[in-house]
Amino acid sequence: MNRHELKTWPKYFAAVRSGQKRFEIRRNDRDFKVGDILVLSEFDPEDDAYTGQTEERQITFLLSEEDYGGVIHGFVAIGFGEVAPHPDADAEVTPESLATWHETAASNAALRAQEARKVSESYAASNMGVARDRHGAVADLAAAEAGFHAAAARIVRKG
Repeated sequence: MNRHELKTWPKYFAAVRSGQKRFEIRRNDRDFKVGDILVLSEFDPEDDAYTGQTEERQITFLLSEEDYGGVIHGFVAIGFGEVAPHPDADAEVTPESLATWHETAASNAALRAQEARKVSESYAASNMGVARDRHGAVADLAAAEAGFHAAAARIVRKG
């Protein structure tokens, strides 16, 4: 998960803060990913300065030109919501709970890899090479993540 600090003009910052605006259209130059955190910093163009106000949001959805032809080349539509606290944030962490968490994370990552492979194959059948490659890369990363979490669970269980 990455944090992306973004300059946001007052009109748009206020709409984010009030909950009216739950998306951004941005140049896709930061490798945005679902789950990443956006740190939106209010910037006043008249004063050419930051106001010191910030809002954090978590990316929940991405839409790019590969997914929808209406998105301008090089840009991405970013859907976001409140930063979700981990459900176990206040719970006591034990070796068993940590191992179980890693096993769940491994399973989730393996499912993401499987779904990304299916999407990649569907793009391959449609001769959409860029989208195929992109989803193939997502599948590879998710598979690697699944392997990491499975190994971590085994290490924790050995104690």
